[in-house]
Amino acid sequence: MHAALQSFHLARWRGGDDSVEAVSEAYEAAFLRLEREEGPFNFDDEAEREKCRLNGLRVIAAYLDSPEAMQEKPRAVEVLLKEEIPGLSVPLTGAMDLVEGNFTPVDFKSAAAKPDTEHAAFDHEIQLVSYQLLLEAIGESPPSLDLVFLVKTKTPQVIRVKSAPADAHRKARVVALLETAVDGILHGRFHPQPSMHCSWCQFRNECKAWLPGMTAEEIHRRNAA
Repeated sequence: MHAALQSFHLARWRGGDDSVEAVSEAYEAAFLRLEREEGPFNFDDEAEREKCRLNGLRVIAAYLDSPEAMQEKPRAVEVLLKEEIPGLSVPLTGAMDLVEGNFTPVDFKSAAAKPDTEHAAFDHEIQLVSYQLLLEAIGESPPSLDLVFLVKTKTPQVIRVKSAPADAHRKARVVALLETAVDGILHGRFHPQPSMHCSWCQFRNECKAWLPGMTAEEIHRRNAA
């Protein structure tokens, strides 16, 4: 789905083919590439695989037919920015899914259920404010920080969640959180933090092997043994 969105937005940016057919082709190509490069996937049968493939196409079609589908030329699509941010000891690096003409950064999320709009922006605060910091570092001030949810319900929904640009307090908080992560990585502090994310995290075995004071290398060695 992400590859299909990228294809559509790049076509808008470059004046290319942004038709439903072209975007669908990009989706199909990405679906096959993921199967080839990251598979095998444990579909129960061919019918389940086909249902998965068609569900993604339905969501993409809903986006293209929605008011959220970009009509004008965007400022940027998947453009990598790497900037020095005061208070952060390493360069902040990120690629925004889409930057609209007025410099609003937009990140696309797929979801199985309609998001709680009150909490969605807060849940993604670090990501959204990081985008603002990157844009401000190149002299631009985004008027909004937006999420667009592609909801895979029986009738697909496309829901935009807008949040106001971060004030000085929110920006300082995010920079402090990022620097805390940098410091933890630098000193090898990888203590488990159990949460709802554990159900789909690929590092559950490493968490089970962890003991206080162990470095990441020691955890990996213990796990391999």
